[in-house]
Amino acid sequence: MLKVLSFAVFGIFAFGASNAETVCRVYSCNIGYWAAEYSCYRCDSLPRADGGTQYGQTPAAGLYQRTSCYVPSGVKYKDNTGEYEFASNCNYSI
Repeated sequence: MLKVLSFAVFGIFAFGASNAETVCRVYSCNIGYWAAEYSCYRCDSLPRADGGTQYGQTPAAGLYQRTSCYVPSGVKYKDNTGEYEFASNCNYSI
């Protein structure tokens, strides 16, 4: 079955069109994604204690830094040391 991937972009800006080429630059991505030049990247994820995956969030759409992503509090996470929960939202670092 063919699935169509919905690209998480609010808009793109075409510039520098020459010789029938168009280059597009991302200027805004949805919440949970951050923009870098030509793409939107999803915030990283952590394994939840219930076996699911929790992706990082962003406080708003249109952010351009990976450090804008955070792991939400109020979710039980799991790693090789056991289960844990963040007391507050935990921002990504470089």
